[in-house]
Amino acid sequence: MKTQYRNTPIEGEAKKNYECPRGHKFNTATPIIIAVDDDPEYNSGPICGYCYVDWFKVNLNAKEYSRE
Repeated sequence: MKTQYRNTPIEGEAKKNYECPRGHKFNTATPIIIAVDDDPEYNSGPICGYCYVDWFKVNLNAKEYSRE
């Protein structure tokens, strides 16, 4: 999994208006996109900072347990 973003916009790059999958509206020249190399259908498209943090809470801290 890769997260694609740039911290600083390119000079002259205009901000664009977005609405993330959860309906949050935001404006940026450098949107955050979650991309998974081996599963292109999982790619998020632009998401807001709130959903990005929420995604990590749900997915990054997941643990798998097995009973033997």
